[in-house]
Amino acid sequence: MGKTIRWAAATFAMGLGCGDGDTTGTGGSGSADAGDDVDGSGSASATETGEPTASATQATLDGTQGDTTVDDSADEGPIFDVGVIGDAPAEDCECGFDDWSYLFVANSGEATLSKINTRTMAEEGRYRTRPDGSGNPSRTSVSIDGQAVAIANRMGGITKFWSRPELCEDKNGNGMIDTSTGAADVKAFADEECVAWHTPFPEATSQRPVAWTSGNWDRGACEYTDQKIWTAAANGTPGASWPCDGSPGITVYLLNGDTGDVEQTIEMPDVSCGGTFGPYGAAVDYENDLWMYVWSAFTIVHVDFETYEYETISGGSYGITVDNDGRVWVDSGSRYDPVTMQWATKIPAGGLPGSGGSGVAVDGMGRVWTATQGGVGWIDAETMMVGDTVPLPEAGLYRGMAVDIDGYVWAVMLGGTTAHKIDPETYEVETFTGLNSPYTYSDMSGGQLSNVVCNPPAG
Repeated sequence: MGKTIRWAAATFAMGLGCGDGDTTGTGGSGSADAGDDVDGSGSASATETGEPTASATQATLDGTQGDTTVDDSADEGPIFDVGVIGDAPAEDCECGFDDWSYLFVANSGEATLSKINTRTMAEEGRYRTRPDGSGNPSRTSVSIDGQAVAIANRMGGITKFWSRPELCEDKNGNGMIDTSTGAADVKAFADEECVAWHTPFPEATSQRPVAWTSGNWDRGACEYTDQKIWTAAANGTPGASWPCDGSPGITVYLLNGDTGDVEQTIEMPDVSCGGTFGPYGAAVDYENDLWMYVWSAFTIVHVDFETYEYETISGGSYGITVDNDGRVWVDSGSRYDPVTMQWATKIPAGGLPGSGGSGVAVDGMGRVWTATQGGVGWIDAETMMVGDTVPLPEAGLYRGMAVDIDGYVWAVMLGGTTAHKIDPETYEVETFTGLNSPYTYSDMSGGQLSNVVCNPPAG
């Protein structure tokens, strides 16, 4: 079984002080075109936009990849000061982690997951996301300790991967970890030893949201325990032209992060699925509550982590995240405050960034990042004033947005091959090339979860 890593205190960025077959498997019967989603059968059926429209290499147990030495040290750049959780002294252990940093991107077109080292800009692994080599994956979520990623397959099923070879299990007993080392080394699902578990959801006609909870902080052991995973599905009529046709509707699940077992099932027959893809994106707040957008229903669903009671809030658009004050942000540049139960909109309302149809991420400098055609930009989280827009090389939409644990902003080109790393102070851009039709925009680095958990609201 997977091992647990413990670490000493370390200063951590972003204000996160608390820390088988060939490699071209497809989602369903084929790959999704850029901007297209797929229905339960895997065929392209509608455009997802901001607005609704009708040779194997073996890695040893110490984490070394063949003869290649990977330098995980952070590159120079804006590293922001952090605090500590509760009364833990600086010489003790802190919330979060900084031992490594990965971006996990879903290559929807080939039903794989890429693991990109954010510090070296190298792809260190590529994995199939379902046992059948299909699934059309999209949303990814990284645990607060950086040890694992969970990925949702739009055709159904959640898979957990360990992020480091030393965490993986030697399942065949050959004394080493058989795991992918990059894009040219994609193993059969059954042979990939960094697969922790796969939980199928055969009843799901559309499964997109996925979000880790933080779990419980064990200060003495300096680790998180009892981590959970939120997910949701539209359970419509199999074969329907739209995955979510209103019957039987939306179901939210809470999974055991260690085993993948479903611990809670929350049926929501009274919540409109919008008649299209249903549950869409997800994020958690500092209390581990779920916040989820329902596409084309223009509705946000909030589920209490302790009671499993839920409520609906009118509004929302596409991407969703939560800041460390518990406020909910969507990619249009709007913010919902659960305390006042009011929406606020960026100023000016029509200013860039925010064309709709992208992810949204909050950095440690109080800025909310989203995308527009040909670039990304930010909004001041307090004043709601639109800030700078950063142009990027390609002219299309940067659907994927994330902030890594070192404070860098990431933008992933929809349906392309690139992911861009942006210095939040200088706007200098580094580019990774080698993705395959990515469609991803959730917390693919773990930075958002760390931000909200390790910097809870004052008082």
